[in-house]
Amino acid sequence: MMMRSSAQVGGHLTLIFSVQDDAEALLEQGSRGAGFCLDRGVKVEASAVEGTGQLSIEGDAPGHALFETVLDELSDFEPRVKALDWSLIHTSDLPVSQGFGLSAAGAISTALAMQRALGVEAELARARSIHIAHRVERRLSGGLGDVAALHVGGVELRLEPGCPQLAGDLGGPGAVLSWHADIPVVLGWRLTASQHTSRYIDDGEWKLAIRAAGEKALFGLREGRWEAARWGELLEKSAQFAETSGLLADADRLALLHLCGSALAGAGHADGSLSVRLCMLGESVVVVPTTLDSDGEWKASVVESLRARGLGAAAANIASDALNLR
Repeated sequence: MMMRSSAQVGGHLTLIFSVQDDAEALLEQGSRGAGFCLDRGVKVEASAVEGTGQLSIEGDAPGHALFETVLDELSDFEPRVKALDWSLIHTSDLPVSQGFGLSAAGAISTALAMQRALGVEAELARARSIHIAHRVERRLSGGLGDVAALHVGGVELRLEPGCPQLAGDLGGPGAVLSWHADIPVVLGWRLTASQHTSRYIDDGEWKLAIRAAGEKALFGLREGRWEAARWGELLEKSAQFAETSGLLADADRLALLHLCGSALAGAGHADGSLSVRLCMLGESVVVVPTTLDSDGEWKASVVESLRARGLGAAAANIASDALNLR
């Protein structure tokens, strides 16, 4: 008898972060930071039949390591997964390794789809998926805070590193706040391959520079209520972080920002109503409204203008619940 199900999880953009990965326990590693979740990400369709724990993957997945690690972690909760042969179909809305949090989205959606196929209760499957994905990300030197952010959705502020505390004694000591508003965005990226996150977070000098810049940027954001009124402050602090961390000057990201500024002007949006910010840690950007009263009618013209300059581009929105898109 074949069991099957699917899950679709949105991506996540980090605008500011501070590497906090010194703890020995994987669930305590992570980052402080801020960013937002997307309504575009990864869909995984999972099917299983009796077997010996074999795993086959179709679609546009960049490799097998992430999915094999999810299967290994899930077997600690559900040993029966190793008595099944799994077939996964991976479909991504966005390019990998460009700062869109797709490894976290892929890990969560795989864990969710597998557990749904097994008939695991929804809330338990969700908590386990966050727990598992955080461990998978750290085992593979992937994102530090994407999983915690996707757990809460919207525009998040990660106060303490680590996986958030979850039901059933799952998770870790992480603390994260969020708010949500219907905010249209446009994503842009270079069509060439980007650097893996580990290039930065596993390098001692980069880690120190990012941590210092991140803590400085987050100092003010951590004061007061985290709410929609802080949107302008988040944009201001994220621009400061990109420069003071050294990430703006690396990988020719400054030229990318200038190219995107030209694209906005070419689309007739040089009036200050839109802002461009770097996505960490890709060679990518996000175009956002400067204020929260935007209707999003500008998205199509900006996407067209970015593509005309040789960049990849896609329209999206900030997602309030990135773990349950469909």
